[in-house]
Amino acid sequence: MKKLVLGLVLSAALSMVACSSSGSGAHDASGPGASGGAQSGGASGSATGGGAGGTSGASGGAAGTGGAAGNPTGSGGTVGTGGAPATGGSGGGVPDAGPSDGGPASAWPAVTDFAVKGSFPTQRENNVGPGAAYDVFRPAQLGGQGRKHPIVSWNNGTLYAIDRYQALLEHWASHGFVVMGGHTNTTAGGAIHKGAIDWLVAENARSGSTYFGMLDVKKIGVSGHSQGGGASISAGSMAANGIITAMPLMPIMSYQRPELARQAGSMLIVSATQDTRSTGVADQAFADVTKEFVDAEFIGVHEDAMSAGIHGATVAWLRYQLMGDLTAKAQFYPPATCALCKDTAWMRLRQKNSP
Repeated sequence: MKKLVLGLVLSAALSMVACSSSGSGAHDASGPGASGGAQSGGASGSATGGGAGGTSGASGGAAGTGGAAGNPTGSGGTVGTGGAPATGGSGGGVPDAGPSDGGPASAWPAVTDFAVKGSFPTQRENNVGPGAAYDVFRPAQLGGQGRKHPIVSWNNGTLYAIDRYQALLEHWASHGFVVMGGHTNTTAGGAIHKGAIDWLVAENARSGSTYFGMLDVKKIGVSGHSQGGGASISAGSMAANGIITAMPLMPIMSYQRPELARQAGSMLIVSATQDTRSTGVADQAFADVTKEFVDAEFIGVHEDAMSAGIHGATVAWLRYQLMGDLTAKAQFYPPATCALCKDTAWMRLRQKNSP
């Protein structure tokens, strides 16, 4: 009897060992997919997370490192063999964006209402330049996001100090221009413009200068009122100055007429309905200028160069010519349907040699 009992016990023990071995083998077969080891369960899941240029995906399945890199949308992987569903990636998708302005070519904030101040806080620097005889109106911070600021030289009228034009010049500066104006009222001939331009170009090249590397010395404009408007015509005829546009405001004939045909770049004349001197200059220019030319006749008087009513049109011209702003161009073109053509503050626009 004792031998029979011992035989039964040994038989049962051997049966238990066999069952235990069989159970362990079943667990090992399903385990890698379920437990997250980097075995067939995880690898068989579809790609998760980002592809090249994005962040890496999350694990494929609950299985460790998961499958290969997946599509940029970060969709979840399929179920690994014997494993749990793969989790979604971190999105993979979009490479790091560059500067919000897209770089220097599109560095200037978009504008729809040119009569409104621009987005740049401004400051005025007094008594700078040759003989400390100029003031500069400019953005308080220069060169942000890789910007290089166009240059505008300003000349006063015979009877008006530069302070009378401060609102206009600050308006231009608020759109990103560096504007330098002389103190003098004796401007005929263009030498005051040349002094400003030469100084700013030199400062742009001088290490340690506030303007070092901050200016676009290939984008230069000139403007002025009355006698200063005539001086702008003279300066614009001198190709060596690097001027690509002239913008006389209610100019008088403080220039030599042959200078109209010698303009190195484009021209906008702002004339006034009650200012026969400026309309006379506009008629001469319309006849003689061989480059792009616009005459915009404001309903007003000679002194309206200091009126807020011309702020929008003048900064739009500068943005079009010196910043390549096509929205600003639409203020002047196409003829008959341009924004200023339909603006009741303006009597007429005349275009010649349109681009």
